[in-house]
Amino acid sequence: MNLYPRITVIALLIVGLVAPEISSAQASPAAAEKVSQVESAVLGLHDFDFLVGHWQVHHRKLKQRLVNNHEWVEFEGTLFSQPLMGGYANVDDDVFDVPGGAYRGVAPRSFDAKSRQWSIWWMDSRTPTAPMDPPVKGSFHNGVGTFYADDTENGKPIRIRFIWSKITITSCHWEQAYSPDGGKTWETNWLQDLKRVQ
Repeated sequence: MNLYPRITVIALLIVGLVAPEISSAQASPAAAEKVSQVESAVLGLHDFDFLVGHWQVHHRKLKQRLVNNHEWVEFEGTLFSQPLMGGYANVDDDVFDVPGGAYRGVAPRSFDAKSRQWSIWWMDSRTPTAPMDPPVKGSFHNGVGTFYADDTENGKPIRIRFIWSKITITSCHWEQAYSPDGGKTWETNWLQDLKRVQ
């Protein structure tokens, strides 16, 4: 089992949590202001600022994926998102109140200023030692964020798509879809409608 990707993401989170304290203690106010101005000029860096805070989430999820299933399960949950590394990373802490017992998940993200793309990983409390899935990568255009990855489902290659849309100060929408044919057709299998709590 290759744990390197998981270790890399965990290290990223630790650095993100510790680095702000170190840098704020060492940096002068003038230096901090200069860094802030530079970061403000980086296109795409603030794409996920809308998500920072606490949210109530309503979920609709297909019972089975890519088998022509039309039975949806609905449940509630919460999401807490916070920025890391001066905005170059962020992380969501999710709670899913599914029938049969709640579980947690974590979605770490990092921003590549050169490509202006975000990479998003997923960690699931039900499978804490499982290898990390490939990150979905993408960006926002006209207020809609679209992210893609190649993965497998039941041993078969699939394409994954995340979409963030309908973004306001107090609400937003997320959905996940799988494609078994390289993106020619898509099956949406998970919908989330978020409402801000604080």
